[in-house]
Amino acid sequence: MSVASPTPQQVGATAQLVDFIGRRDRRAEPATRAALRGLTVDTVGVAVAGLSTPAAVLVRDWVEDQTPSGTGAPSDAVAPAGTAAVWGSTSRLGPAAAALVNGTAAHALDWDDAAPSMAMHPAAVLLPTLFALAARRPVTGAELDAAYSVGSAVFRAVSEVLPHAVHYGRGWHNTSTTGRLAATAAGCRLLDLDGNVTAHALGIAASQASGSLANFGTMTKPMHAGLASRDAVMAVGLARRGFTANPAQLEARGGFLDLFGDHDPRRTAVLGERLEHWVTGWVDDYVIKAYPSCFATQRAIDAGLSLREELGADAGRVSRIEVTLEHGGTRPLRDTGPGNGLEAKFSLEYTLAVALLTGNVLLGDFTDEALKRPGVAELMARIELAERPPAEEPGHTVVRLHTGDGRLLVRDVHHSRGDSHRPLSPAELAAKFHQCVGRGPAKASWFDALHAVPDADEPQDLQRLLAGPPAQG
Repeated sequence: MSVASPTPQQVGATAQLVDFIGRRDRRAEPATRAALRGLTVDTVGVAVAGLSTPAAVLVRDWVEDQTPSGTGAPSDAVAPAGTAAVWGSTSRLGPAAAALVNGTAAHALDWDDAAPSMAMHPAAVLLPTLFALAARRPVTGAELDAAYSVGSAVFRAVSEVLPHAVHYGRGWHNTSTTGRLAATAAGCRLLDLDGNVTAHALGIAASQASGSLANFGTMTKPMHAGLASRDAVMAVGLARRGFTANPAQLEARGGFLDLFGDHDPRRTAVLGERLEHWVTGWVDDYVIKAYPSCFATQRAIDAGLSLREELGADAGRVSRIEVTLEHGGTRPLRDTGPGNGLEAKFSLEYTLAVALLTGNVLLGDFTDEALKRPGVAELMARIELAERPPAEEPGHTVVRLHTGDGRLLVRDVHHSRGDSHRPLSPAELAAKFHQCVGRGPAKASWFDALHAVPDADEPQDLQRLLAGPPAQG
């Protein structure tokens, strides 16, 4: 990111965001709509699978315990006006509660989307927010596309301004912190709020920001995405009612940029430029993950699968493996061995060992029992992690495998499977969806209908669609 010299009369960060969110002169871009098709089916699919995880089960149970009798009416009954679907179920909740449940479920398996440029999971925060707000009125595909692109741009541009390396380096979970601002911006765009209301909504969301990396590998980590979505719905709803915040909260002393980053007016000066870049540029910076584990493991898994093809199935021939990630690449990973299946999602040693031993990395590999499989611990002990110096090229992972007979096999992976530069095929995307939600004609039709959501020319009521196909008797 280039840094401009400060100008005598600099426009504040919040004002630049408000101006960007309110712009209506952009053309609809086929590329953003095409990307949103895949992200819609993928995010709903992983959320439906995630609903059965302990984290989502407990959050949903708590939410329903707070819900007044009658507001959780099934979608095949006469649901209360304005209630939002718990995806893939007959339950309806208020929009903020639904955003909490769906956001937590979407992130629970760590199989949701990611951004290669910076640590974040945009769709897992943005789509639960937008689909919950869409319970209030039907929306078109163009409206969803515009709102999602605005949120994606805010996510990335604000992360750059912090900058992300400082923010994440301090231990903040960017999906949860900057994600609140991004989801709030997307919601303001979807509901066409005026600039004054939008500024207050951003100020409200900024004061709700939280979420630490220390909770990775626990149930709280996926709840970060749910809380970000819930708080965005809340911020938008309060601001629409006249609730106030500092309308220049981001750049104010003690505001978001001061608290969460290294506030530099020169970076703030180019925020508007970066927003305009990312509003379409995000289509080159997203991943629909092929493997249900932390994004920091994905390139190494691809390297391991490729090495297994050359090496064969005999992992006993491996004497040592060196994995080199970009500077900061080990930050989201565990620095001790995993003690359970959830922690294993953040262990590069475990996921790489599984890839080499089995030839794939699947949902079933992240159970407590799977950690005990023969050969896993032995192979993990032979894996060493390191980071490249800050000045060296980011964005790729190098795996060097040494064999007992003295050979050195090397893989350098820049784009993991599912990256926008190496996308999943339509068949692979459908296969992942059906692995999450099940198979059958009704589920296939649901995939097609969700995939078509961004293309709807007429306003559509999404809640019945998000609830999924009727249960087969």
